[in-house]
Amino acid sequence: MPEIGWSIPGFLAVGLVALAATNALTPAVRRMARRLGAIDYPGGRRINTRPTPRLGGVAIFLGFAAAAVVAMVVTRPIELVGTGAELFIRIPIAMQTDRAILGIMLGGTFLMAVGVYDDLRGMHPALKFLAMLAAASVLIPFGLTTQFLTNPLTGRIVALGPWGAVLTVVWVVAVVNIINFIDGVDGLAAGIVAIAGTTLLLTAAHKRDVVAISLAAALVGSSVGFLRHNFNPARIFMGDSGSMFLGYVLGGLSVMGLYKSYTAISLAVPILALGVPIVDTAFAIVRRFRSGRPIYLPDRGHLHHRLLDRGLTQRQTVFLLYSVSALLGLGALALAGVNRAGSVATLGVIAVILLIGARRMGLLTR
Repeated sequence: MPEIGWSIPGFLAVGLVALAATNALTPAVRRMARRLGAIDYPGGRRINTRPTPRLGGVAIFLGFAAAAVVAMVVTRPIELVGTGAELFIRIPIAMQTDRAILGIMLGGTFLMAVGVYDDLRGMHPALKFLAMLAAASVLIPFGLTTQFLTNPLTGRIVALGPWGAVLTVVWVVAVVNIINFIDGVDGLAAGIVAIAGTTLLLTAAHKRDVVAISLAAALVGSSVGFLRHNFNPARIFMGDSGSMFLGYVLGGLSVMGLYKSYTAISLAVPILALGVPIVDTAFAIVRRFRSGRPIYLPDRGHLHHRLLDRGLTQRQTVFLLYSVSALLGLGALALAGVNRAGSVATLGVIAVILLIGARRMGLLTR
């Protein structure tokens, strides 16, 4: 009897492992957080109306780590072969320990552990910042550095030399912080990370970068797996352990894209994919500076707070910001097919729209 075969792309298997593992582990992590007393109680800046465990980042990390292991051993499609009444699964195993995966896992593990400590006992912002710098620096010896940038106006490639390592560290630390800043509404950070991760996945697929595709799939899968428990009304928060880890992986993935492509588009893609949290963080810095408050001091002036104050529910707020993020992601992907002048014009239009929207929402005021 002839064989009937189907195949499952390796990156899809990676994403499904991340989703299933994170989803399955989150209830156990929630119980552990309750036993350890890692709970956010209502009051102050918090908008939750009931005590909610945090430490969800542990489940996200474990789901991502399980998927990363699959990504290192499954580099070709998984085959499902049917012969009559029997079904066989052929898994092509070829151990390829990519340096990028090891670097992101090593730095991400360290930063996740720092986040767990902060979720349990609290940590001074200066110490957390130093930990972010150390974690971002881990990527350098693993080859994840931004060595070149392209001038979007002239198209000339600029070699960064030793400044490439500095730019890499600054960028990764920035992404860690913007994901941390936007984690203020049930499901917001996890959803935006999933959307940004999907944008990076599609960009990597266009470049046929197998490692980046697999890591992006693991990021999206772990975010979506956690989102089932974190969407409003949230049963668990990701905490700093989750927001810092997700931000770190996003930063590392975008650096991979810059490292393997010299076009100006490669810089625009992660910036637009993370457009909502980047704009929110930038205006938060301006707002706090103008009011004379420390930049790291939290406030209720973030975009999601503004939308809630205008009468939107948490779910309406999240869906609105999801939609904006998805549109920006589509804009980033569309840029890949535009010439240099068109790219600059498109980016200019997007910047003007974001500035107008920010002013209408009052993001620059207290």
